[in-house]
Amino acid sequence: MKRKVYVGMDVHKETIQIAYLTSNSKEILKEQQIKHNEVQIKKFIKKLKTEWNEIYCCYEAGVTGYPLYRYLKSLGVNCILVAPERSKTKYR
Repeated sequence: MKRKVYVGMDVHKETIQIAYLTSNSKEILKEQQIKHNEVQIKKFIKKLKTEWNEIYCCYEAGVTGYPLYRYLKSLGVNCILVAPERSKTKYR
């Protein structure tokens, strides 16, 4: 059985705030912050891969842009960038 995990990232220059959940869970499984560098990102993804077969990740496109996207894809992560102006918030 394929196990999927959905990861949301709030990406900043120095850090990435992460929250994730599974398809059969309506509650966040875990929240954590990692440093925004390849070593920490790879370590985080490697840990997720020990528990889940498929990883789906998204984050808002911004100044940090595509390098993170390309790196996540190279690690086998399904990743999408979300346009900030298209994200639903309580203000729009």
